Amino acid sequence: MTASPHDPESSTPAPVRVLVAEDSPLNQQVALKQLEKLGFPADGVADGAAVLEAVKKSPYDIILMDCQMPELSGYEATWHIRQAEKEAGRTGHARRRVYIIAMTANTRADHREKCLEAGMDDYINKPVQLPELEAALHRGLADRALQRALDAVIDPVVIAGLGQLQMPGKPDPVVELIDLFLEEAPAHVATLEKAVADNDASSLSRTFNALSRLKGSAGNLGARDLAALCDEMEQTARNWSLADVPPLLERTREELDRVRHALEKIKQSRARKASRRRAP
Repeated sequence: MTASPHDPESSTPAPVRVLVAEDSPLNQQVALKQLEKLGFPADGVADGAAVLEAVKKSPYDIILMDCQMPELSGYEATWHIRQAEKEAGRTGHARRRVYIIAMTANTRADHREKCLEAGMDDYINKPVQLPELEAALHRGLADRALQRALDAVIDPVVIAGLGQLQMPGKPDPVVELIDLFLEEAPAHVATLEKAVADNDASSLSRTFNALSRLKGSAGNLGARDLAALCDEMEQTARNWSLADVPPLLERTREELDRVRHALEKIKQSRARKASRRRAP
């Protein structure tokens, strides 16, 4: 039985707002009726420019985006949406990232990859079939729930910026940097623990060195709270003594564990998207 977004037994928060961007009136109505059948309230627009106007007025959770539309294509509309999300994050007015599902009649693998490279999260083939649409919506809802949890630990704007470093034919830079951080960060914490435990003439300099490295790495991956804890420890050690550092060090261990868990989830999410790009 399909779980409605309004079902109290469903883990999906309600309401979930969906926008259908489709220039064919008939196709748009089919999609809206399919969404109604699945229990999702939805609005419809006929071109990319109308999409941009709609998302300015309402916080949509999911957009079904036709790739080929007049005036402004689905690819271009997606690019503008992602740029607006990044700019909002840079100015301290971060908005929730909308999940964009491409609707395309072209089933070629390189075309699907073009959708994902444009900033879309998923794709479904036309004519849209109800089971395929339902599966894509639930992938979007799962991604949305995961993203809310991750955003509390890792700044999504930073991860998006690192993702832009991707070069054709090269490994994912986000995954590479995450792996490097997960390898180095525990060593920095171990160095901190030993320096504090030793509490000798070299302890303060070793503490500052480890904190500087950990804070820089955390900042580069958007681990805001971890970087802030490092800064707090640095000020505590500088102004008082290493005896006041252990409570902060315990909080740092706990935060590092949260960061590690979040980064592993980000890696898994990016791996799933990469596998969809390679799908035949």
